[in-house]
Amino acid sequence: MAKFARNLPSFGWEPSVLTVMDRYREGIDATTLQDVKELDIIRTIELPSSRNIYLRLKAIFLSAVKNEKVRMKDLNDSYVTKQKADPITKKEGIFQRLKRYFISLFMVLPDDKRNWVIPAAFRAVLEVRRRGFDCVITSSPPHSTHLAGLLVKKLTNVKWIADFRDPWVENLCEKSPLIRCALSDKAERWMEKKVVENADRVITTTEACADIFKKLYDGKPDGSILCIPNGIDTSKFTNKKEVEKYKEFTITYAGTIYEGRTPEPVFKAVRELIKEDRIQGSDIRIKLVGNCRRIGNEETTEVVRRWGLDGIVELSAFIPHNEAISIMKRSHLLLLLAPNQPLAIPAKIYDYFGSGAKILALTEDGATSELIKATDTGVSFTH
Repeated sequence: MAKFARNLPSFGWEPSVLTVMDRYREGIDATTLQDVKELDIIRTIELPSSRNIYLRLKAIFLSAVKNEKVRMKDLNDSYVTKQKADPITKKEGIFQRLKRYFISLFMVLPDDKRNWVIPAAFRAVLEVRRRGFDCVITSSPPHSTHLAGLLVKKLTNVKWIADFRDPWVENLCEKSPLIRCALSDKAERWMEKKVVENADRVITTTEACADIFKKLYDGKPDGSILCIPNGIDTSKFTNKKEVEKYKEFTITYAGTIYEGRTPEPVFKAVRELIKEDRIQGSDIRIKLVGNCRRIGNEETTEVVRRWGLDGIVELSAFIPHNEAISIMKRSHLLLLLAPNQPLAIPAKIYDYFGSGAKILALTEDGATSELIKATDTGVSFTH
């Protein structure tokens, strides 16, 4: 969206950006705002969520009982970890089932940003009526953003474009089973249907996703569902100076290790190569850059220790985007984790392309593997 906003003036449009206040976000990189610092940016509050209220009260209670400060962030991390547990590993009792239905329907439907929908829609309606905007664009994920767009469309009849950077219903299988139920899945299908049917235009980032929407919603006029692929921001890679690669052969993953994604197949391969004396541990490094503190339910440091790769795997906390690009350029191989994403292409792949380093992708057959093959920029394997 930042790139859309930066480039729209070249096509005669004057964009304004509506987003949430910074205090509701984590890991803000101020350098990424350089491109849009001249734009009109409107920031709103986010309503308190039932989860945050519960965790705040729990933190106050535990702090009083233990006579030591209990941080809400630590409770939140623990809460998220518990939600990632797989209920299939043990029989689900009636209480657990009721709890799952309650969480699915009243706490995380359709996602954890749902509490921004009303403030966003209210402010957007106000701005559309006050300033006479010609068009509103909403982009997801989070998919709840489109619900704000739907409200604005109904209340103002302004032209509305719904931009799907990732599929919605087609990606439901990626949600933890503990925060899904039959009713919540049905509700999300209904929400997606209402968004697509009411939007004047629907944008996807892959042709495969656009084809799915065209088949599901064949009542839409021709040309109203279209694909605008992501691209490389060449301005970030204009430095022609030759970049010196790291001394050790370096594999880098840059970004967030989301639920369901793991670099462990690479850890296993490297460990086996070392055990077979085909490589020396001192000659290879694996860099995990960004929000990579946890892999699934475990601390990343524990996973690394279990694979015997201490001193080989290096964890780097959040760093500015331009520094991450420098690390990508100096690396020999860039790791891409995209399991169960046949219709979507991770946006980071375009920064990977721009860096010039080859890509090692762990992904099934689909849009990502096809793009890597078509551009001859690396290789793809299943996990």
